Amino acid sequence: MADLSVFQSYTNTPQRRNSFYCYSTKFFIQDAAIFFILVEAYRTYRSKRQAVFLNDWFIDGKIPDDLQEGGYLSQINISSDLRKEYSKGASDAVNAVGRTFADKAKNHGGGITGFFGALKQKTGDNRLSAGVFDEPQSRVVEMLDSNNAHGFGDDGGAGATFKPHLHYQPFGKFATQTLKFRGALKAVGFNPDALGIY
Repeated sequence: MADLSVFQSYTNTPQRRNSFYCYSTKFFIQDAAIFFILVEAYRTYRSKRQAVFLNDWFIDGKIPDDLQEGGYLSQINISSDLRKEYSKGASDAVNAVGRTFADKAKNHGGGITGFFGALKQKTGDNRLSAGVFDEPQSRVVEMLDSNNAHGFGDDGGAGATFKPHLHYQPFGKFATQTLKFRGALKAVGFNPDALGIY
């Protein structure tokens, strides 16, 4: 059984995230590793833009064609029923907070009351819940673990192939896509260098 805390320990520093990402490219599972890393970063910032990005790209599969080439990125591998459930949950969470000031005002009843309610919400903590992507991330951890088939396990100890403290080279085939993906990450407020995706 996959243990989230083990994978969190693999990705708790920029260098470890880079090792995790680069190692994953050897097995063509970098899309799952990327999703895991992005969800961990999302938990810190809980940004609506990041939540919409994660939902649109990795759950709904609206990834640009050039980033899907060669298997670099793909939506997470889950059933269509789970995909609908997770997508609805993420969309509902974003809509509950409100995408725009007008949405916030509407959520607070509209009119003057809605305006002041939205203003109060905007000045407070209007970030999303950190747990919006808990379930999809758990599915990804199960896939990455898959009975230690990819060498993850034992917190990178003697029984594992992956050693988070080592430096790995990414698979060179993905260099162009990585560069383009970094631009997409920056556009929604992620820091690709801090994420270790390079």
